[in-house]
Amino acid sequence: MKRGSNKVSALILASCVAMVPQAGMSVFAQSSTGTTTTVHTKIAGKKPSSIELELQEMRQQFQQQQEEIDQLKQQLQNRDQQLQQAQDTAQQAKQAAQQAQTQVQAVQQSSSENSEAYTNLKQAVQGVQADTAQTKAVVTTVRQNDEGMRENYANPIALKFKDAFLTPGGFLAAETVDRQRATGGGLNTPFGSIPFNNSALGHQNEFVATGRQSRITLLAEGKYPHATIGGYYEADFLSAGTTSNNNESNSYTLRQRQMWARYKNTNGLTVVGGQMWSFLTETTVGMQNRYEAIPLTIDPQYVPGFIWARQYGFRVYDNFFNRKIFTGIALENPQTTFGGQGFTNNFVLGTAGNPGGLLNPSTNYSINMAPDVIAKVDFEPGFGHYEIAGISTFLRDRVYPNASTKSAVGAYNSDKVAGAVEAGAWLPFHKGLYNIGVRGMYGQSVGRYGAGGLPDSTVHPDGTLAPLHNTVALFSAELHPGKWDLYEYYGGDYAGRAYYLNPAGASVGYGAYTFNNSGCETETVPSSSPYGPGGQANCANDTRAIVNETVGFWYNFYRGGKGKLAYGMQYNNAQRKIWSGLDGLQPKATDNMFWTSFRYYIP
Repeated sequence: MKRGSNKVSALILASCVAMVPQAGMSVFAQSSTGTTTTVHTKIAGKKPSSIELELQEMRQQFQQQQEEIDQLKQQLQNRDQQLQQAQDTAQQAKQAAQQAQTQVQAVQQSSSENSEAYTNLKQAVQGVQADTAQTKAVVTTVRQNDEGMRENYANPIALKFKDAFLTPGGFLAAETVDRQRATGGGLNTPFGSIPFNNSALGHQNEFVATGRQSRITLLAEGKYPHATIGGYYEADFLSAGTTSNNNESNSYTLRQRQMWARYKNTNGLTVVGGQMWSFLTETTVGMQNRYEAIPLTIDPQYVPGFIWARQYGFRVYDNFFNRKIFTGIALENPQTTFGGQGFTNNFVLGTAGNPGGLLNPSTNYSINMAPDVIAKVDFEPGFGHYEIAGISTFLRDRVYPNASTKSAVGAYNSDKVAGAVEAGAWLPFHKGLYNIGVRGMYGQSVGRYGAGGLPDSTVHPDGTLAPLHNTVALFSAELHPGKWDLYEYYGGDYAGRAYYLNPAGASVGYGAYTFNNSGCETETVPSSSPYGPGGQANCANDTRAIVNETVGFWYNFYRGGKGKLAYGMQYNNAQRKIWSGLDGLQPKATDNMFWTSFRYYIP
């Protein structure tokens, strides 16, 4: 760089020397004419001197070097700019490094905090896992509480009273029945006494209109951490007091249908006591009360083939294998219903009600030695409900072997044990859109558990009781499309023959071939006026079977938070068939019946 500067300086100096005039000379040449001419690098007619050539070359070099200098200045300026940019970049990099260091420190701090949060979360998860058993127990409690709440009415309301929850319910009803042949039974049908076609009542139809089936219910429940206690009350007005009549006020007394208390823990153990549906009555879910498969009929006597009683019961049951198998046992109030012909007064099995004991003096009650014992197993494998049950009944009467001589000497108690088996299946299809049910019972001395009310015992000539064979069976089909509930039931009750010959050769018992049925189709004169239509003479009238087919529907105008408003109709064709007697006569009683109902269900 220094050598280049010296060279440039020498060139500049030489240029200046060449341009300075000699002493006495001018930069301009004087012509002979007194004018001046400009000195050119090449004088006309003369070759340029070596100095001029050198000067010209030096000028060119100078110009070239000037251009190089300009380039060097530009490069220096560019370098300064690049250096400034590099300094700016370095400063930015330094700032970025500081920011990165700050972020690293923040990340390290966040990582520490996350590690602490992770530890806390892990401890919380471990706590949740430790509480899993308790959570499952709570879920099981909720599920079991739901099972006791069959949805009989839309959107039931629970009221909190102290630490218990009360769910009121029921319905208000306006109902009628029109029968082809009069029974004198009101809204419900006494299937076991349907009149023969040619009897006095068989010639008259019957129309009844009433609101007596209106019902009130109340469910009360209180929940503990591992159990639920409570009870249920249900009543209607299908009973009559001594002053009840249809003349003016139509005042009928309130009667108990169900009244029971219940304990149920989260492990599935349930204890229930009070008046309720019999343990023989089929259920649709487990063994839960209020889940009985009750026919949808308007007739409060339901249909022959339906297995039922509403009576005192004390039952204990439990479930196993993830709620797929239920087992239980029940003790229920016993009664003996009697039927027969030809017997003498050499035995007694009960008495009329004693008013002092708060029983109805116009009704007969058997004197019982022990409760009916029912054991039951239910299966719910995933589709449908299946059950099998067994019942033991105990018969007792007081026998008087010397009654013919009017002597009570030698009287004794005669005890018999009888029993039956029951089985049923309830099959819901398409989430309950339609249901198929089959149920049946066969054995001895269980006639009163059928809707037909047939007898369950008769008597030997010696005065000891003889159990009757009974069969009860029902097929049911229910369909629930939209606002409709459609149903059809076909079934019946059966009571077997049991007859014996006494010492005189006459038949004693039930359904004997020698019994006289010749007068069953003959109308007789009134037994009294004006309320005593004539009964049949020469008519043993031992019922062999009651068979019926029922169809009907309910239409729900509204079902929601305001309750439910529904209208229903039912048709029933019932036939009562008699055991053939003397000369093979086997009369039959037939009745065609039609019901209507208009109901409002309390929400």
